Amino acid sequence: MQRLTVDAAGVRTSLIDTGRGRPTILVHGTSSSAETGWAPILARLAEGRRCLVPDLAGSGLSVDDGSALTLERLVGQVEAVAALAEGEALDLVGYSLGGVVAAAAAARLAGQVRRLVVLGGWAATDLRMRVQFDLWQALARTDRTQLARLLLLNGVSERFFAASDPSLVETVLARFATGLAPGSDRQAALDAIVDIRACLPAVRAATLVIGLAQDRLVPPGHCRALAQAVPGARYEEIDCGHLVMLEQPERLLERIERHLEERHD
Repeated sequence: MQRLTVDAAGVRTSLIDTGRGRPTILVHGTSSSAETGWAPILARLAEGRRCLVPDLAGSGLSVDDGSALTLERLVGQVEAVAALAEGEALDLVGYSLGGVVAAAAAARLAGQVRRLVVLGGWAATDLRMRVQFDLWQALARTDRTQLARLLLLNGVSERFFAASDPSLVETVLARFATGLAPGSDRQAALDAIVDIRACLPAVRAATLVIGLAQDRLVPPGHCRALAQAVPGARYEEIDCGHLVMLEQPERLLERIERHLEERHD
C-alpha cells in the first residue's frame, strides 16, 4: 500500500494505491476518507485488483482552497485518479455521496469505465434530504459529538442496536466523532443540492445499484430511481441501514465482487 498525489480540478488529491490487477476506483461518502471509508473491506477488494482510493476534497490528506464544493470538482478528482490507469479499462465503486460522484464520473468516462457499483447513492436531493443535510452542516460546524449521534441513530437499523451492548455503541460514537472529515460541512452542503439526473443516461458501464432496505439517510426509493435512470442497471438491496460497512460488510463485499467479476454481455 502506498500514498500517491495527483493535482487536478483545484485539488491536490491524496489517494491510497493498493493491490495489483484491474484498476478499481473506490469513492467514499460524506464525512469519511480513503482511510476510514473502505477500511472494513479494502484489503479483500485489493486481492486481485488495483484499488485506487482518493480522499475527496474536504477529507483526509487532500488539499483544496476551502471554498464551496461542487460536483464538478469531485468528478475532476476521480478523472485525475482514472488517468493513473493510463487508458486501461477500470471499475468504479462509490458509496453515498461517493456513489453520486462515481455515477457522474462514469458518464464522463463512458469509454473507460467497465463496471459501476453505486451503493446508497441518489440522483437528486429532495426536500426531506435537504433538511437533513442542512442539519448535518450545522452540527459539523458546532457540535461534532452530536453529529456522530445523529449519524448513528439514522445510519443503522434497529436490529443493530438490539444486538449491541452500550460499550460497543459508545466506542462507535467516539470513533465517528474523532473521524469526521474536516470538510464535513462543505460536503453536506453539496449533498443538499445534488442533481445528476441529466447525466445518468450517458452511463455505459454495466451498473449495479445497491439500496439499503432500512436506510433513513438515503431511503432506498432514491437508489431505485437512480437505477431506473441508468441504461441497463440492475438494482439489489441489502437489509440494513445506511452504514452498511458497519452492519453488513461481508454481504456488501460479496455483492461488489460478484458484479465486478461476473460476465456482462
